[in-house]
Amino acid sequence: MQEHIKELYNKDHLTQKDIIQLLLHNAQHMVTRDELKADNKEVKEDIKEDIDKLDKKIDNVRIELKEDIDKLDKKIDNVRIELKEDIEKLDKKIDGVEVRLDKKIDGVEARLDKKIDNVRIELKEDIKKLDEKIEKVSIKFDKLQWLIVATLISIFAKDYILNFMHKLF
Repeated sequence: MQEHIKELYNKDHLTQKDIIQLLLHNAQHMVTRDELKADNKEVKEDIKEDIDKLDKKIDNVRIELKEDIDKLDKKIDNVRIELKEDIEKLDKKIDGVEVRLDKKIDGVEARLDKKIDNVRIELKEDIKKLDEKIEKVSIKFDKLQWLIVATLISIFAKDYILNFMHKLF
């Protein structure tokens, strides 16, 4: 029947029969004001119920989100606490490493000081030996120098001494 009505609306010329059929169809499907108001009231009530349901769902979502945010805040706080504890542990380990390094450095410095002292003692002994050798060479050089001087004097003075001795005897 719906198809027949559509065909009637699409015609350029309507017959009396077509017009009556259209009028009957429209009369059958007409709504009174009271029916429209009742339907409108039902629709408004349905909309209000739907809005109330949506408000409840939104409130539930807000509550769930707030709970999730609170959980996340707690997790973040726990992570902060754990990080702070880890940092404190690392600081203690670093302090321990620094103490051990300081001890090792002190040990190395002490060994170096001992070695330096030993080298100084050896150098002093070597310098003393060298001074003694230089002194011996110096004494020998002095003797050699006097010997050279005596030799030179004897060479130059030999003729004078011999003449002098001849004159005396």
